[in-house]
Amino acid sequence: MLFSGLSSTLLLGATCLLMSSGYTRADDVSPPKNARCDSEICRLSHVESITCEGSQTNLQCDKGQVLVIHSASYGRHDKTTCSDGRPTSQLQVVTCSSSTSDDVVASSCNGKNSCTIPATNSVFGDPCVGTYKYLEVVYTCQFQTVTCEGSEANLQCGEGQIIVVHGAHYGRHDKTTCSAGRPASQLQVVTCSSQSSTDVVAKSCNGKKSCTIPATNSVFGDPCVGTYKYMQVVYTCQFQTVTCEGSQINLQCGKGQVLVIHRADYGRRDKITCSAGRPASQLQLETCSSPGSKNIVANSCNGKNSCTISATSSVFGNPCFGTYKYLEVDYTCQFQSATCEGSQANLQCDKGQVLVIHRADYGRHDKTTCSAGRPASQLQVVQCSSPTSNDVVAKSCNGKNSCTVSASNSVFGDPCVGTYKYLEVVYTCQ
Repeated sequence: MLFSGLSSTLLLGATCLLMSSGYTRADDVSPPKNARCDSEICRLSHVESITCEGSQTNLQCDKGQVLVIHSASYGRHDKTTCSDGRPTSQLQVVTCSSSTSDDVVASSCNGKNSCTIPATNSVFGDPCVGTYKYLEVVYTCQFQTVTCEGSEANLQCGEGQIIVVHGAHYGRHDKTTCSAGRPASQLQVVTCSSQSSTDVVAKSCNGKKSCTIPATNSVFGDPCVGTYKYMQVVYTCQFQTVTCEGSQINLQCGKGQVLVIHRADYGRRDKITCSAGRPASQLQLETCSSPGSKNIVANSCNGKNSCTISATSSVFGNPCFGTYKYLEVDYTCQFQSATCEGSQANLQCDKGQVLVIHRADYGRHDKTTCSAGRPASQLQVVQCSSPTSNDVVAKSCNGKNSCTVSASNSVFGDPCVGTYKYLEVVYTCQ
């Protein structure tokens, strides 16, 4: 079966892929062996795991989600990560990486709910003999659903959110999924897939709060006659807002949360949106888009609790003169907490919800955070991070309604002696 498992760090849906109907799709439900993490949303909401040589890395998504590996590297890229108690001679080589890292981790983890991989030479080979290495993995999580032939798939998002389909597959890829009570003759073909799967599901579901799709040949065609099939869908949920030209868009997250922009488009994609009272001549062009839309909105809003942007050509440029335009933005909200060294981080969800840690970092990345009353000498190092940050906070908090973590060297170790540090945590509640 493509999706299975269970283990230790969690994440709520991450990578945003955009399509001809307003989004882009993945060509198959199974993630590529090393899906790139070079988009703004991936960088903001990915999970990064670091495991020292000789230990095991445990990657885990929340219930109903699957792992997508963006990058993996077993080797060494600096002299500080996983350096405690190690002689200098084992830390000198900083351009060391096993060429099999991506393939090994992706093959073991992609499409699973969780996986465990030892950070050892026996698994990855030894790319630099005599150097003490570590395994670094960047990944995100996505929702997935499996529906047996003859049943219906029900995709659902929360209030104010819309479905974004990343991939869909109607067919069969193994002998175990949806096999109960079926004769062996109906399970033998495992390279069967309807080519229209993603398009059919995306057209039915993208941009909606919920949708229902029958897993039947009448919907997808029969890609393998005589084989009992199933439908797999991978999707995420995002907030969406539309603002007509000349108005302002107001994006707002709850208290303690920050905005993450997935998509923004200033232009026109159809004749209906923002059409009231407009002459037909201003609505004809449906392939109009300002290429800088996403960057402008992301630069103004990412990481803030709220932001306001004018849907005007003076802000975005005029991509189609004479056409009445609108600004469409897809976004999510995440909690963010910053706790100064020596204090405690208190993470809290509402009743009936549990914490999901996306990212944690104990160290320093700028000269302003937690700087009040501190001498300049304690604020100079801005590339300081404890490699255990994610694991420590995730193990203490994931799955709980609330938790308290001390921002101290005794908990995380001291990644930069003499520097005044802080603990930064990004999380959601589910």
